[in-house]
Amino acid sequence: MKKIIYIIFIGLIFILSACGRKSRDQGESNTIRKVPVIVEEIKPRDLKEYIQLTGKLEGWTDIVMSSETNGKILELNKKLGDWVEKGEEIGRVDNLDYEIRLEQSKAALMAAEASLETAQMQMESSEKLYQQDKISKVEYSQAKSNLKNAQAALNGTQASLEQAQKAYDNSRFVAPVSGYIADLPIKVGEMLTAGVPICSIVDSKKLKIKTGVGESNIRKLKAGQKVNITYGNPDEIYIGNVSGIGIRPLRNTALYPVEIELDNPGNKLLPGMAVEARILANIYKNVFYTSLNNILQEYDNRYIFVIDEENIAHKKEVKLGYEVDEKVIILEGLLSGELLVVEGMDSLEEGALVEIRQPAKEQ
Repeated sequence: MKKIIYIIFIGLIFILSACGRKSRDQGESNTIRKVPVIVEEIKPRDLKEYIQLTGKLEGWTDIVMSSETNGKILELNKKLGDWVEKGEEIGRVDNLDYEIRLEQSKAALMAAEASLETAQMQMESSEKLYQQDKISKVEYSQAKSNLKNAQAALNGTQASLEQAQKAYDNSRFVAPVSGYIADLPIKVGEMLTAGVPICSIVDSKKLKIKTGVGESNIRKLKAGQKVNITYGNPDEIYIGNVSGIGIRPLRNTALYPVEIELDNPGNKLLPGMAVEARILANIYKNVFYTSLNNILQEYDNRYIFVIDEENIAHKKEVKLGYEVDEKVIILEGLLSGELLVVEGMDSLEEGALVEIRQPAKEQ
């Protein structure tokens, strides 16, 4: 009897365990998998279109001074990196001979001026005497000849003085513009010959960028437009403006020349640095737009996925408009307030149940 009861007990346990497994299997089969997605709420916004440019900074003035004389360098009053004002002397060669010639030319000019005054007085006197028939015509002609010779002598000494002055000035390295000494390849004691570079002068307190844009953007530019300029750090923005626009492409390119100028307080930027520039070209007011990455294609049709209040995905065909950088305007197919899928759309199909997740926070 005990054996029969034991067998019945074992059989009941087996039946109950089988029913439990069946119940669990049915529960698992009834669970619907939710597709994880990230969404953005569609609403009308302003879309800004920028023209992106790159270029190298140049000094507002950037010149190379070259020697116009020969001689031994005696003085240098500036060093590399110093600021020099226009008209300031940077240095000089041994110019004692030039100074002596200049003084001699000045003395010769004074003598020639005195000779001319004497000749003019004699001419005035001779003219009166000739009119009174008190001197001969030969004497009167001689007076006129003396005046011409005196004038010619004065002209000659003036030319000699100008040459002497130029030779003396060339012996002094006078800055033709204001700026920083960017290069100074000479040193005291060296022999200098005409044509050899003396120094480079660059004014970087104000800078310029010479770059170019394609024909699709050239008509969007106008003089005076604000330009946002960055170097390295995108959060540090320097403000410039468009100062010049070319009307034909640069030689051997399809780019139209554009010049941008900017102030450089504190000299944080230096000539030669490669910078990026952005110019606001257009603003599309109150439009629906999204990233091109959120648009799917099926043959010639474009579509997106939106999520309803019950977290169900719906496929919607859209009509696209103008593309701006990596974004595109959506002309038809979306309503304000709809939730557009921006991540996970590749795993979706019509009617799929989704789980809306928050985008990962940037570290």
